[in-house]
Amino acid sequence: MRITDSHPCPTPGAGPHRTSGSLRRPTPRPMTNVALAVQHAGAGRYVYCACGADVELAGRVTAAGTHIAVLEAVIDVLRREPRRRIRFGVRLPAGSPLWRHRPEIEALLPGALIEFATCDDALYLRIAHTRIADELAPPAPTAADLTPVTVATDGSVRGSITGYGWLASTGGYGLLGFPHRRCQIGTDPVLVAELRAIDAAVRHIRHAPMTIVSDSRSAVRMVRRWMAGDCVLPDGYTTDRRSGQAGLVEAQNRIHAQRTRIDIQWQRGRQGDPLNEGADALARLASRRFASKGELSATEYHQRAAGLATAFAAEFRRSAA
Repeated sequence: MRITDSHPCPTPGAGPHRTSGSLRRPTPRPMTNVALAVQHAGAGRYVYCACGADVELAGRVTAAGTHIAVLEAVIDVLRREPRRRIRFGVRLPAGSPLWRHRPEIEALLPGALIEFATCDDALYLRIAHTRIADELAPPAPTAADLTPVTVATDGSVRGSITGYGWLASTGGYGLLGFPHRRCQIGTDPVLVAELRAIDAAVRHIRHAPMTIVSDSRSAVRMVRRWMAGDCVLPDGYTTDRRSGQAGLVEAQNRIHAQRTRIDIQWQRGRQGDPLNEGADALARLASRRFASKGELSATEYHQRAAGLATAFAAEFRRSAA
């Protein structure tokens, strides 16, 4: 009986190559670089997109928060691309649990390297955010939704309290007051308030071509740079947020993604333009209400805001007729 070995002898040249008494290690697979973005889609569901020079993957995961969603997205990408070694560029706060546990995570996920996104990742992060925005886009707009809109924005700062407001020619409006910390927003809280107001208007007016009017030259310049694709933020503004992505990082991505419908112009303030005056009044109302801690009830606050928006928008339409 002829007995055959279930492990045949290697052919010449097979297996590790011995050089100078040592074994030559196999050449590692090349690393694929991707930028990974995630966005909450409601009810614990997140949409992600991993984008790089030669790969673009999108999907949905369920998670209890942004940090877990990033990890679930990494796992899903590795599952879909098992032959790749992938470096993920991610924007998460410095205090994120993901950074603290990164060595353990990478040990459990061979083939993955997770790093804080750099400016080299900025282009692919923007592409990823654009793909996510397309995925989450609302139904196709009606003709009324596409009517061009003029929007004025303004910011108001009272000590450590920021307020912003925006007012559209249609009568749509928004305002918000909140405390700020200079260690997070930098040296120019008024600029940050102006940018937050512009982003709020873009976020709420979803489809219409927009002419945004601001009396802040700095805000107009920065928004134009965002539209051009520049990765810039106000001096001293930090991106370390426990609750997720910093507000102006989201604003930068959103405005760049929607740049084709946005025109932004500078207008001198306090010249009697109804929309500018209305936005200013709304911003001051927002900062005053937060700073006064209950001087206005919620009902009075909203009634006053609605009254200001209605009156100033009507005056704008009369003057434009």
